[in-house]
Amino acid sequence: METEIKYWLRKILKDNIEDHSVNILGNPEKDDGYLSDILFVNLTPNSNNEGKTYELVLKCNKTSQAFRETTPIKEAFKSEMFIYNKVIPEFTNVPVCYGTLATKDVQIIVLENLKISGYVLWDKKHPFTRKHIDLVVEEYAKFHSLSIALQINDPQKFKELSDCLGDTLNEFVKANNLGVLFGRAVLEIHDLLKGDLDEDTLSTWKILYEKAHFILEDMVDKNEALTVILHASCWCNNFMFKYASGENLLPIRVSMLDWQMSRTSSPILDLSYFIFSHISSEDIQHMSDILNVYYEKLKLHSSQLGADLHDFYPKQQFLDDWRKYVKFGALYSSLVYKLCATEKDEVIDVADTSDSGKNFTEAFAYEVKNKAAFKNRAKHVVKYMVENQLI
Repeated sequence: METEIKYWLRKILKDNIEDHSVNILGNPEKDDGYLSDILFVNLTPNSNNEGKTYELVLKCNKTSQAFRETTPIKEAFKSEMFIYNKVIPEFTNVPVCYGTLATKDVQIIVLENLKISGYVLWDKKHPFTRKHIDLVVEEYAKFHSLSIALQINDPQKFKELSDCLGDTLNEFVKANNLGVLFGRAVLEIHDLLKGDLDEDTLSTWKILYEKAHFILEDMVDKNEALTVILHASCWCNNFMFKYASGENLLPIRVSMLDWQMSRTSSPILDLSYFIFSHISSEDIQHMSDILNVYYEKLKLHSSQLGADLHDFYPKQQFLDDWRKYVKFGALYSSLVYKLCATEKDEVIDVADTSDSGKNFTEAFAYEVKNKAAFKNRAKHVVKYMVENQLI
């Protein structure tokens, strides 16, 4: 394995690494990366060599041939490589990408190891605090403003980037019938909350199940509002936070990970997917404030890039779009609640599922032991969607 890694890195890194040693530090937990394998690697100069030391994260395609044949994972890596190489060189709050490698059977992205700089993942068992919510929302506003500035100042460049990006998310939806996967999650929540919420509320929530295919395909593809390049992988394992010294609840920076599902559509997709997946029952009462944080930061960053948001994307249009596209976030977060309530011994490797001849979606067809945690993450979002007539 060390020889193979050194071969990959020799092709990717610009520096001469012939006199370096490869130290594999281990893998993350199985649920930290569902679609890829992650390796932590240190590349250190030998004793007589004064070369540079690299502390790296290697994001690699899974080796399962069945998984590669039944999912568009190669296209997912292609999208992520494009994002790192072409879209976000100016966007600082992502890991440094040292390079990429793509062959017929191997796809690798070499990133800096953010843990060395003090970044950590959030514990998925808990909702984000309001400070975490605001920090990520502000970061999404900053990222989305790049698309807005391009559309206003260089629309041809934005079109070129959008055309090259492709639509891996849509390919996953069609190849693996993700409408069934997310619809199943909606029904699980419906059944879990019987006795906790009234029947009218649950019946309205269940309509989301009936709309799953429309939301994932027609609604997303036929976006008639503002279009931006999306992150589209908005659950907690794709954010790493750095904290003020000695204060674990005061995040000062966030770095966004995993761009494999990146595509173009309404910014509400990122915003609703992220917020619903992580918001607490207390903070959801202040949704209008959170949306205002996003819009004001979007306006600020767009202005700094020479783009006037007032006429291009008025606030009322933003709020109208929220009501129209928020169903996407409610649908996606329905599965996230299950993942966040899943214990480590319940996690199934999606590649193993493919190797056994089953569909990708079957990797998530298990019953969660901690049903209370599942319910507690979903209940207030169901109420919010129904009470605000968003379904």
